[in-house]
Amino acid sequence: VYTRDFGKISVRGKAIRKNQSKLKGHLELFLQSRLLIAPGKKLDIITGAEIIRSFSKLHQRLPSLAAAYYLAEIIDKTIIGPERDPQIWQLLLTSFQKLDQEKTEPKIIIDNFEKQLLGLLGYGQGEQTIISLINSLFKEKIYSRLFLQKALCLLR
Repeated sequence: VYTRDFGKISVRGKAIRKNQSKLKGHLELFLQSRLLIAPGKKLDIITGAEIIRSFSKLHQRLPSLAAAYYLAEIIDKTIIGPERDPQIWQLLLTSFQKLDQEKTEPKIIIDNFEKQLLGLLGYGQGEQTIISLINSLFKEKIYSRLFLQKALCLLR
């Protein structure tokens, strides 16, 4: 889960797949939700959820949905752990809002997201910084093929 206040966090939702679960509809992928989280032994536990924005058009169009999965994968692979970063939060939220619009071009949104995220993570568009990013991703065995291809394209 990527949050505005804590960055990327790992949480657990107990019994959310049960039909009678009060959280079932509030914890789908690519929703903006307000979560109540209680401390757990290993992982914190989601005890309540309320949908703020559902991005319904994003869920209805396959290209936009695929782009949302890709953006989530990039965030998951490049953000190490819980660290508040309002700029990354805003970039992700704005990108999802754009993917939710009627006339949207997912490729353009993805390209802009990648360039802005690289900048926010401290990797400018200089050759050495991009090579250093690619090396660190390979060292950590993170293989987001499309993201690596785009980073390599910036070198050309």
